[in-house]
Amino acid sequence: MPRAPATLLESAIANCRPQPAIPAVLVLLFTLMFAGASGGAPSGADSATAGTWIVTAGVVVSCGLAVAAGFCSYFPPLAWIAVAFLSRGLLFAVPGRPVVTVALAAGTAAAAAMLLVQFWRVRTGKFVPTVSDSVETE
Repeated sequence: MPRAPATLLESAIANCRPQPAIPAVLVLLFTLMFAGASGGAPSGADSATAGTWIVTAGVVVSCGLAVAAGFCSYFPPLAWIAVAFLSRGLLFAVPGRPVVTVALAAGTAAAAAMLLVQFWRVRTGKFVPTVSDSVETE
């Protein structure tokens, strides 16, 4: 039966569940793989322009998934910020860098804002995470 966390450790575990971050991080990792593949294209080529917009769209979509998942855990926005920070060198190598840079900065700001919103939600009691007392077996 789900219940509210009773201890500080239970509260930390309930508020930092990693499962909601999986879609956002996977989309960002696929975007990084595409960015690595398109990073060597000449800057004037049509494929470079398409690659720039695909990478930008991937950054925006993955950030949107992280923000959406941030409504149930602190982990998705934190994971997105960490992966984006660690991969910024690869993303900045994409032709059309200013567009990708703006998308990355906006995504980081949105993820950080989501952390503040979730902190406020938890602090005011508008969001109460739950923990389970029993292990479900089938």
